[in-house]
Amino acid sequence: MQPSKKKTISVKDKLNGNEIDLSLLELTDVPVKELAAVTRGTILDLSNNKLITLSISFPTLTHLMKIDLSKNKLKELPLNFGDLRNLRHLDLYSNELQRLPVSFHQLKELRWLDLKNNPLVSTLAEAAGDCLDQKGCQEAAKKVVKLMTVVHAELEKKRLKEVEETKTHQMAQKQEEDRAKERARQEKKAEKDKRKAEAAKQQAAIHQAANNKPTVNHVKTEGAKNEKKGDRQQKKMKPKVAGPSFFAKFFMLLLRLIILAGVTMAVVFALNWEGPLTLDNAGKVAHRSLDKTKGYGLEVYDWASPHLQTIKGQWKHLSRFVAENGRDVVNVAWDRTVHYAKIAHQQFWETWPIVRQRIFEVLNLTGDTAIRYWRIVCRDVPIYYGELLDKVSHLFHGTQSQAGNRS
Repeated sequence: MQPSKKKTISVKDKLNGNEIDLSLLELTDVPVKELAAVTRGTILDLSNNKLITLSISFPTLTHLMKIDLSKNKLKELPLNFGDLRNLRHLDLYSNELQRLPVSFHQLKELRWLDLKNNPLVSTLAEAAGDCLDQKGCQEAAKKVVKLMTVVHAELEKKRLKEVEETKTHQMAQKQEEDRAKERARQEKKAEKDKRKAEAAKQQAAIHQAANNKPTVNHVKTEGAKNEKKGDRQQKKMKPKVAGPSFFAKFFMLLLRLIILAGVTMAVVFALNWEGPLTLDNAGKVAHRSLDKTKGYGLEVYDWASPHLQTIKGQWKHLSRFVAENGRDVVNVAWDRTVHYAKIAHQQFWETWPIVRQRIFEVLNLTGDTAIRYWRIVCRDVPIYYGELLDKVSHLFHGTQSQAGNRS
């Protein structure tokens, strides 16, 4: 029995206006790459298929505004499903979903949601409701996004708490290590001081013993001093021996090369020598060696000639190809560059509103955090507390309003 082949679907053939109908095709996975190429299709119908999961690349289809995934076998949605920030209509009727990803809170534009006939957990099922009419589905979208926002806030708070606990634990551990290092340093210092005190006691004892025997020790000390002084003077008087000069090194290198050449010639003569040691035989050996060298050279040339001819022919072919098709290659590269530049420009204007919204959210969070910490700092200064709090609030909210006006 042969394995079933994967169905090939032409997404462009399924496009009707701005709607792409891929329903009733028994699909087990979504052709994300083909859908990404058809940005005009903002409505996608994937109902009545055999989808169990969606790939992690599915949320990259950010141009989609309406998705129908009803009557499939979806057990979960990808964790980054919230990247579909332009999504306004989502139908998940009759699947096997129990939970939704936390990133669902990013779907701020969602206005219609159907989660009927799914084994949802109780909290999510209560928020989703029945979705029996238009108003019910709209309320479901609003409540589910709000619920996932609360879940995200709780998880974020828990994460921040864990980070804070980790930092506290690390700081305590570092302080303990610093204390251990300080103790070790103090012990080492005490040991060093103890050794110094013992050495000083021994030195004092030796000095006292020397005072008790002034004649002998004095003579020995003076003799040792004079001996050391004479050694130092003798060392100073010794001339420094200079190293070999450059010419000496060059002469030694030349001599080594001559010896190596002589040894090589001797070996060649020894391997090719025949008869008594005469000048005539030496000439014959030299002639025979030159003939062998020429023979080896010709063999190498005969072996390398076909390869050199092949390389020469390939080089001529390459030069001719570059000369004939160079202009076409440059034009193709230019066209591709322009094409990718247009795509990058389009993607920038699609993502810029999201980036700008995130900037405003960061500014709001920064202002709220600064005000909260300012209240903590000023809690014990009740005299100017109200006046300073008003100035800080005005400063941050004023900055945010100016940034919004400029955008």
